[in-house]
Amino acid sequence: MTYETTTVHKAAVVGTGLVILVALYLTSLHSYLLFHSTIELFTIAVAFGVFAFAWNARRYLDNNYLLFVGIASLFIGVLDLVHTLAYEGIGVFGQHTSNLATQMWVAGRYLQGLAMVAAPFFLGHTLRPYLTMVAFAIVTGILLATIFAWHVFPTAYVDGAGLTPFKKNSEYAVSLAFLGAIALLWWKRKAFEPRVLRLLIASLALTIASELSFTSYVSVYGYANMVGHFFKLAAFYALYKAVIETGLVQPYAILLKGLKHSEDRLREYSTALEARNEDLRRTHQRLEQDSIILQKRNQELDAYAHTVAHDLKTPLSVLVGTTEVVDSVASLTPHMRDSLMARIRSTALEMNGIVDNLLLLAEVRQADAPTGPVAMGDVVHDARNRLQDMIRERHAQIVMPDAWPPAIGYAPWLEEVWVNYLSNALKYGGRPPLVELGASVLPDHMARFWVRDNGKGVPPATRDRMFVPFNELSRSRRTGHGLGLSIVLHIVEKLGGEVGVEHDAGDGSLFYFTLPTR
Repeated sequence: MTYETTTVHKAAVVGTGLVILVALYLTSLHSYLLFHSTIELFTIAVAFGVFAFAWNARRYLDNNYLLFVGIASLFIGVLDLVHTLAYEGIGVFGQHTSNLATQMWVAGRYLQGLAMVAAPFFLGHTLRPYLTMVAFAIVTGILLATIFAWHVFPTAYVDGAGLTPFKKNSEYAVSLAFLGAIALLWWKRKAFEPRVLRLLIASLALTIASELSFTSYVSVYGYANMVGHFFKLAAFYALYKAVIETGLVQPYAILLKGLKHSEDRLREYSTALEARNEDLRRTHQRLEQDSIILQKRNQELDAYAHTVAHDLKTPLSVLVGTTEVVDSVASLTPHMRDSLMARIRSTALEMNGIVDNLLLLAEVRQADAPTGPVAMGDVVHDARNRLQDMIRERHAQIVMPDAWPPAIGYAPWLEEVWVNYLSNALKYGGRPPLVELGASVLPDHMARFWVRDNGKGVPPATRDRMFVPFNELSRSRRTGHGLGLSIVLHIVEKLGGEVGVEHDAGDGSLFYFTLPTR
């Protein structure tokens, strides 16, 4: 439906309503009894229609509020019908029945107020339709008995004096009840479609206006009485629009509201389940990653044990053999003694170096370094000073750049990286070794530092295992316990960089590492 069509439709409805109201007003001028009967019969028809709809749809209607109101509407309609028949001038119950009609009005409003306040409490709770109907029938029967049989219902209207205090106070009490019904309805608003909710609240608000109008008339044919009936007409029209018309034109808004809520909840549960499954999948992936890391660490621990068992065994064997020589030789010449002591000292230093490397590796694995800008030239200078004896013994030549690019790291650890790379280049370079140091700036704010030797190089098949801890590779090419390059790997990765080796066999080796520049 287009916007223009909707506008025309609304205008037609409003115009028709105004014509009906004017016609009713003109009817009241001609015959107030006809005016009153017309409005009352319309409201009674709406009440019976609401009951018929709710009762026949009870098997599909999971909104117990509407079912409860529908059952109540049957008995409210009965009381209003008696009120209409008892109205002065109809003659069904004789003459001078203004008090009887007013009593029936008050009884009907009490029943309606009670029903509207109680109805919201049945949302989400079990409602037994037949038992509810019996309860309303008993209450209605008692109200009728107090008026027609027992004559104990208070006087509501006195001819010539108008409404009694009981009638006025009853209207105020019922108005408060309807106001409470609006609050309860708003509290349970999620159980209704927005349009149905608005119409139900409008019906209750118009009923309150009707009740307040009925507190001020003196004659049952008076102006205030007429205004009150106009409000009642509007209130029941809103109830008709909310239940009967909506139930016929848009049945899902009433009959299938619970089903729609169930679908929404099912959709929410499905979304939550998918999210939970995604969390479980991610958790499973993390567990797999943790398992791989744990497996890798276990392999390293096995390698540590291999180092302690294998590489410490060699220097210990040297120490034991040296002591046996001392014991077996009756007298040692000064030269022999110096030679043996030098051998013991070098072996002890080798063992001390292995222990120091193990401690350093443990520190790197467990600790976080206070990183910051590093003066790489100073770090390289300190590393060279530690290797001066080796450089001098091998007559090595070391070539370095005049300037170094900026880098972020931790100087004590980076000194160990340079010491390892330089010592390997000195050990496995040519004779004499020619070692070249260099650096370059990479994209993405990284810097690359490298050490090149003039040795035989590293075969491609062994490059991937160069930084595996305690990997001996080829004893003829790389002797030692393999701790040095493992330390380099852990340090550089901890500082946010990478390590690697380049060049083919026979062309020398180039070992590098990268660091962030900011």
